[in-house]
Amino acid sequence: MTAAARQKLLAWSVPLSVEILALARSVLLARVIGPEELGKTMLLALVLRLVEMLSDLGLERLLVQAPGGATRRLQAQLHGALVLRGLLLAVLLLALAPLLAAGSVLGFADGPGLWVYAALALVPLTRGLLHLDYRRAERRFDYRPLAIVELGASVVMIAALVGALSLGLLDHRVLVVALVAQAVAQVVLSHGVARRPWQLRFDAAGLARIWQFGAPLALNAGLMFLTLQGDRLIVARWWDWADLALYGIVAQVAFLPALIMGRGAMSVMLPALRAAAARDRVQQSFARMVRQSAWVGVGFALAFGAAAPFAIQIVYGAALRPEMALAAAFGVAAGLRIWRTPYSVLAIATARTGDPARANSWRALGLLPGLLVALVGLPLAAFAATSALGEAAALIRARLLARHSGERTDSGTDTTTTSSFSSPVRSASEVPA
Repeated sequence: MTAAARQKLLAWSVPLSVEILALARSVLLARVIGPEELGKTMLLALVLRLVEMLSDLGLERLLVQAPGGATRRLQAQLHGALVLRGLLLAVLLLALAPLLAAGSVLGFADGPGLWVYAALALVPLTRGLLHLDYRRAERRFDYRPLAIVELGASVVMIAALVGALSLGLLDHRVLVVALVAQAVAQVVLSHGVARRPWQLRFDAAGLARIWQFGAPLALNAGLMFLTLQGDRLIVARWWDWADLALYGIVAQVAFLPALIMGRGAMSVMLPALRAAAARDRVQQSFARMVRQSAWVGVGFALAFGAAAPFAIQIVYGAALRPEMALAAAFGVAAGLRIWRTPYSVLAIATARTGDPARANSWRALGLLPGLLVALVGLPLAAFAATSALGEAAALIRARLLARHSGERTDSGTDTTTTSSFSSPVRSASEVPA
C-alpha cells in the first residue's frame, strides 16, 4: 500500500472510529442508566449541539480550503476566532441555564437541573483553546495528527464515562463529566502534536474574512440542527422521555455512516478536488464522487431497513427495539444524506459556502409536515418518514445548485471554481496519484 493510500485510509478511519466510540457511549448509557435518563442525556446533548452548530464558522475548513491557509497569520486569526467563540458560547449557556432548567424555553419541567446546564458551558470554553495545527496537516494529506487528537479525545471520553458510572453517578449528569473530559483531552492533544507555537490575532480584517467565509456555514449549521436534531425536540415535546431515547438511538445509528462520510469527505474529497483543479479535472472527479455516494446511499438504505430492528435490540436491549417502519424511514433518510455528501464538499471547495444552507433549507421544510404528524397524534414512524421526505427535497436542491454552478463556470460568467483553487500550496510531488 502506498503512503497516499495509507493516509486516505487513515482519513476515513478516524471519523469511523470516533462515531463508533460515540455509539458505544450511547450503548453504555442505555444499558446502565435506562431509557428515561438516556432521554435526558439526549436533551443535554441537543442543547450543546444547538449552540455549537449555530456558531460554526467552518474555521478548520477555511484552514484547508484557502490558498493561504498554511500561513501563520491566518492560523493565528483562526485561533483568535476560536477563543472568542468559546467565550461567547459559555456566556450564552450560562445565561440560558435558568430558563432551560425551569422549562421556560423547551417546555420540559422535569428535565436536567440548573447546575447541569451551567456545567455544559465548560465544554465550548475549553474547546476555544484548541491548536489548529493538527487540521493544517490535512493540507499535506497527513492525517496522523487528526487521528491522535480526535481518537485520543474520544477514548478519554469513554474512560471518563466508565469511571463516573463506576463511582455511582448513574443518571444524566454523567454525560457532562464525559463531555468535559473529552474537551480537555482534545485541547491538550492538539497542543501536543502542534509544530507551531500557539498564537492569537484579533485584527478586524482577519475576523471579517472569517465571518465572510463562515457566516453562510453558520446558517447552514443552524439548518442542519433543525434537520438532524430539531426533530428530537418535537419528539420530546409530544412524546415521552423513553420515546425520545428510542427515536434518538435509531437516528444516531442510521445517520452514523452519513456523519462518517461527511467528516471523511471533508478530509479526503476537499483536498482531492483542489488537486484535481490543478489538472483541470474538477468536474470528472466530482461526477465520480457522486456516483460512488449514490450507490453507497442506496445500499445503506436497503440494509438498514432490513437489519436495524434486530441489531438495535441485540446491542441496546429489547426496550429500545424499533418497529420496522421506523427503521425503514430512517434508512431512506440517511441514504439520501449520504448521496448528498459530495455536493456539500463541492460547495466548500469552490467557496460557494451558501449552497449547503440553500439545500438544507429545503430539508428543514420537512419539519412542517413532521409537526403536523405530532399534532394529530400519528405514530412515531410516520414522524420519521417526514425526515426522508425532507432529505429527498434537499438532494434535489443540491443537484440543481451544482448544475447551475457548473453552467455558470462553463460559460465564463463565474470563476469561483478556478479562483478558489488558485495558488495551491502543495507542489506536484505532494499530490497523490
